Amino acid sequence: MEELDLSKAFDEVLKSRHPPKGEALETATEAANPTSPQSILPPEGQAWFNGLNPFCRWAVEYDLRNPDLFVKYWESLRDTLQKLERNFGPSDNWK
Repeated sequence: MEELDLSKAFDEVLKSRHPPKGEALETATEAANPTSPQSILPPEGQAWFNGLNPFCRWAVEYDLRNPDLFVKYWESLRDTLQKLERNFGPSDNWK
């Protein structure tokens, strides 16, 4: 019966979960979503998006993980952001 080398088994598990740095970078680059709001939103949505400050733009772009849902619900995102600005002041001051 073969003995189990725990340190070797542990190293193999870590390698399978964490690819080498070069591979991780390539995988992250490939997984990036090239969709931009300007290319998928109607003109009204594009105007709204272009008027966002960098912080809000970053937060809204996070929802581009699923472009179909983003297009379907962008008005809800806009309304929520407007409600937050009414309650907490202009989003330019949120930093």
